[in-house]
Amino acid sequence: MKASDYFKKTFVFVFVFSLAYRIVFQLFDGLDSFSLKFLLKTLFVSTLTALILGILNYFVKFEIIKKNKSNNK
Repeated sequence: MKASDYFKKTFVFVFVFSLAYRIVFQLFDGLDSFSLKFLLKTLFVSTLTALILGILNYFVKFEIIKKNKSNNK
């Protein structure tokens, strides 16, 4: 697998997980605190976190989701 594939997989996984976690956690506090400022801040933090971890994984090449290669003959 190419190094850019490691970056893409890590970025997408971390971004989606972080975004979903923050939104669900905020919804437990109530809808009155959910605002555009919160959403923009969450998008920024999720993107920054995913970018940093994606760049690290570009060099480390740690596979989060492994594909099973089984030969069924």
